[in-house]
Amino acid sequence: MKALKIIIGLLKLIVLVIVLLFAANYFLSDKVNDYTYPIRYKEYVDKYSRQYNVDRALIYAIIKNESDFNPYAESNAQAKGLMQIMDTSYEFAKKSIVLNNDDIFDKKTNIQIGTWLLSHLTQRFGDIRYAVMAYNAGPENVASWINSGYLPQDANYSTWNIPFGETAIYLDKVMKTKEIYHKKLQHN
Repeated sequence: MKALKIIIGLLKLIVLVIVLLFAANYFLSDKVNDYTYPIRYKEYVDKYSRQYNVDRALIYAIIKNESDFNPYAESNAQAKGLMQIMDTSYEFAKKSIVLNNDDIFDKKTNIQIGTWLLSHLTQRFGDIRYAVMAYNAGPENVASWINSGYLPQDANYSTWNIPFGETAIYLDKVMKTKEIYHKKLQHN
């Protein structure tokens, strides 16, 4: 009888722990998701998304994967800011758009340049996947890969033979992060 009471008590405790774990997961998952995939600099992302006709989810995915929302990030390759703008991209963008600030680390300026560049690359290649790869590996590399038949447009990108492993990983991460942001932005 005493053993049965102990077993029943343990079963109740196990059920309680399971219920608490599910409740914690339910109530905390949004908080973890907000921390892991934040919506920051919304004013600038919204403005330049509309101005340059670029999906907000793509802009957030690029920022997340390039700098993890660190406006002062600088890579070994000297890419700078939230969207990791190279000096050559900065100079190229300045020929086509009006910038109110010359500081590449300025959040608004960096998002404007990065979003304009995504728009330009999407227009050039006609496919967001190619634009994302060009953002990472450079447009001339992507043009060469397309011409060489490595990237058939009608195929799923996971089947492509992307010559740069880093770019293949980058494309996959950005596309998956973009889907997460699509879901988040539908609820905001």
